[in-house]
Amino acid sequence: MQRFFNFSNTYNFRELGGYPTSDHRQIRSHKILRAAYLSRLTAPELQQLKDYGLRYCIDLRSDYERQQWPDPKADFLTSIHLPLYSTQGIDDKLYQALPVAKRYDELPGIYQQVVLDHYTQKAFRSFFAILLRNNQEGQSVVFHCSAGKDRTGIMAILFLLLMQVPIEYITQDYLLSNLMYQNQVDAQVLNNPNDTTIQKMNFTQADQAAVKAVAAAILGIYQSWENFREQVLGLSSNDYHRLRELYTEPQNSNQ
Repeated sequence: MQRFFNFSNTYNFRELGGYPTSDHRQIRSHKILRAAYLSRLTAPELQQLKDYGLRYCIDLRSDYERQQWPDPKADFLTSIHLPLYSTQGIDDKLYQALPVAKRYDELPGIYQQVVLDHYTQKAFRSFFAILLRNNQEGQSVVFHCSAGKDRTGIMAILFLLLMQVPIEYITQDYLLSNLMYQNQVDAQVLNNPNDTTIQKMNFTQADQAAVKAVAAAILGIYQSWENFREQVLGLSSNDYHRLRELYTEPQNSNQ
């Protein structure tokens, strides 16, 4: 299965399908995609994505980033702006309530603060509500930020954890973002003088401890995935069952 889309000037655009789950299912292909900035997509590449089934685009970036590097317009695409970070910064109250033994340093620690921030959690809830709307066969959603590593990475980690993908596969997917830095990526698009935190994170390579850090933060505060799903994401048992029906299938199933 194709993991990366080899676009000319758009990096870190890839498929999340195919990863196995712990209950012998796998993530459906042609259903959920992740990416970095999309402003350099060409007309033929947009046509390729249309043919692939892309119908929703969730933009996790700030207003400043969207103004400087806007997504391309496409009549087949429903675009949704869902900024993951508050303009007021990260609220670390819940992070401070996390047992010290479960706290991580550096980038993984920032991810913990993000997933426990109330503003970000509202974005999580909206994100999964959008995923439930993506309910037609062969229809895909892409979510993206600037580098496709931190905001996109956190969303991908959360989605894959909830789909019961083992941590080693989620870590493998997360670390694929480091390949982007080996390409001639446009550093100007990663530069964000309007938010020095985002700018620093854009230029910091992915850390393999990030996935375990996110899981530790959520379980450290909410005690179980069921509590997190219901209290933070607003997903009932029926919602969660439907989400898994939409985004997973029996292993080796052909679509």
